[in-house]
Amino acid sequence: MRAFIAVSLSVKAFSSLGLLQRDLARSGADVKWTAVEHLHLTLKFLADMSEEQRKKIEELLARVAKGYEPFDIELDGLGAFPSFQAPRVIWVGLAQGEEKLTRLAEAIEQEGASIFLEREQKPFSVHVTLGRVRSGRHLNDLTRLLQTIEWKAPESWSVDTLSLYQSVLSSAGPHYSLLADVPLGSR
Repeated sequence: MRAFIAVSLSVKAFSSLGLLQRDLARSGADVKWTAVEHLHLTLKFLADMSEEQRKKIEELLARVAKGYEPFDIELDGLGAFPSFQAPRVIWVGLAQGEEKLTRLAEAIEQEGASIFLEREQKPFSVHVTLGRVRSGRHLNDLTRLLQTIEWKAPESWSVDTLSLYQSVLSSAGPHYSLLADVPLGSR
């Protein structure tokens, strides 16, 4: 099964990001928007894993989570990879909590080596993916909107769990199922 480790968003964050997606969609650009209920902060993608590997990953998450107390995060900053002038991925970053999420991701990478998880090749970048540009249709309108849109980030919220999700791909798009929630600071 395909899976990933993530931090979930607050209800207010889902709502705020959904409105932001709607406003950006006014550009008419050819963007595959992430379903609002699927928005999250990914800490690690996992290749196909067996049920046995899943149990080891849950144990790994429990070990990592013990070393971290709940903390607050706050969204802020609309961005695009590789740039606003040539957007391929549209995202929102963090104003608060980025350092702690980065440390969590690094701890997961280090612990993952003990169960032979493949290391990430790219440096970790904390962000919520809003959508992926599929073609150049109305790209100039999207680029202009990305640079001028006003968006008020939702209030901060407390991160108190690490979540393991299964990802099933289909022609209708991905479907995510929660496999496990591991509380931070669990002893």
